[in-house]
Amino acid sequence: MRSRVILWALVIGAGAAVVGGCSGDSGSLRGEVSALKQENQQLKEQVEKLSSELRPLRAKVDELDVGQRRLEGTLANARKDLEARVTDMVQQEVSGRRGERRFMPVAPPPARFEEKPYMGFDGQDIEPDVAKLLNLKTKTGVLVTDVREGSPAAVAGVAKNDVIVGIGEAEIKNFQGLKEALEGKKPNDVLTLTVLRGDEKVAMKITLGARRVRVDE
Repeated sequence: MRSRVILWALVIGAGAAVVGGCSGDSGSLRGEVSALKQENQQLKEQVEKLSSELRPLRAKVDELDVGQRRLEGTLANARKDLEARVTDMVQQEVSGRRGERRFMPVAPPPARFEEKPYMGFDGQDIEPDVAKLLNLKTKTGVLVTDVREGSPAAVAGVAKNDVIVGIGEAEIKNFQGLKEALEGKKPNDVLTLTVLRGDEKVAMKITLGARRVRVDE
């Protein structure tokens, strides 16, 4: 009888040791899972912070791009004015030597600008390697590579990696076709844009914005 009691005591003690060991391992795993969750949350916060910092930088790049175009226009005008002045000086010098009346310098005509329709996205023709990489369901159309924040395209719901396949009744097969479809359109015109997004065709209304463009003589 005494030997049986001793045997049962040994069995119970061994079981307690096994259970205790399992409990310790479980606690360690919970600690690792908690640490991974915390690290994942920190990474998400960093990504959100970088995204918020990127938006004003992109707006600044657009602003600098507009400023650059204006500066290029000013430089072009200055170059034309200088060339005209040099030509006048040469003519005056030649006329003066011949005893003829000198030509008066002629001021260049003022620059002309007009409003062009503007949607506010960057796009490109669909290349075979790009179509394969993005798993596109079409080989024709205009692939949207970027949408400017606050632009008519953004307001309409156009997103990056959308494929524009139609404007109104016109089928769009490439970027040149898109430009041709916009010919004759004016700012504030409302168009129906057909977009392929994955396997789904989406129709959306877009109100064209205005972009001021210099018109050369």
